[in-house]
Formats: sequence, structure tokens, C-alpha cells
Amino acid sequence: MNEFWDERYRVADYVYGKEPNDYFKYHLDQLKPGKILLPGEGEGRNAVYAASIGWDVFAFDTSSEGRRKALDLAKEKKVEINYILAPYLGFDYAENYFDAVGLFFTHQPSEMRI
Repeated sequence: MNEFWDERYRVADYVYGKEPNDYFKYHLDQLKPGKILLPGEGEGRNAVYAASIGWDVFAFDTSSEGRRKALDLAKEKKVEINYILAPYLGFDYAENYFDAVGLFFTHQPSEMRI
């Protein structure tokens, strides 16, 4: 599936824009910043927003093109995000490490669907 997303994100424009998801922004603005995990982060709009308001951001996705654009957006907005390439079932994290998780508009592998 990452070939699909690499092709989709290869365009010059940001597919979902550069502004964060409205629901994400509304709820994140009400929380005290800490460490946040953003699986399936795509082009990074939510990660960059979270970093801009003081969150320590850890994001991952399977798309190298999405990661590239996310890091470009972070540079443009003068923030830092931690963004790695990893599959949903292959991301390793420490228990109780994150204060929040934001998951929006992701496409899960068939074995993960309910």
C-alpha cells in the first residue's frame, strides 16, 4: 500500500493541506503538551501543528514521500518532529511512554480491520 501513498504524495501540493485536522486541533488545544504519537501521519500536518504548540511529536507512516513532505513542512514552520518509516504492526514503543495518540484517516491492513 505504501506505493499508492508515495504516488499520491509525490505531487507538489499537500493532498490534505497544511493545516491540522479541525477535530484534532480542537482537542489538542485543550491538553497540556507532552509526548504524542501520530501513526499514519502522511504529510505531517497534524504533527507539525502539535510541535508548534509545544508537543514532543513522534510520527510514523509507510510512505517515504509523506515523510519527506512532513519534514519539509516542519522546516517551513520552524519546528522539529520525530518521523520514521514503519508499518502499523511493526512500530515498537515503550509502554506508557506517550501522553496522547492521534489517529486520523488511516487505511489499515486487512488483518487489522474489525
